[in-house]
Amino acid sequence: MSDHSAFWKKPISIDLDTGERLVLRSPQDALYALVSDWPVNGGVHQQRAIDFCRAWLAGRMPAETVRQAFVLAALEAGIPINDDEDGTKARL
Repeated sequence: MSDHSAFWKKPISIDLDTGERLVLRSPQDALYALVSDWPVNGGVHQQRAIDFCRAWLAGRMPAETVRQAFVLAALEAGIPINDDEDGTKARL
């Protein structure tokens, strides 16, 4: 059985082209961002992250695995990712 906790251990914030900053705390937040706010559609990592979010909702994917997939999708789209604990840019 996968970890179906509602929140990630560490949130992610992303800066959109509009200047808005979104703070994402869960796979559910990530799914909404991926389908509603994503500036570039059709990326391989975007689709994979969407699939992982949906698998998490079905109880088949650990939340932290979804988080990793989301980070890759953001990097693919050129979206700045911020570490909310210290304000620095995320590094892989």
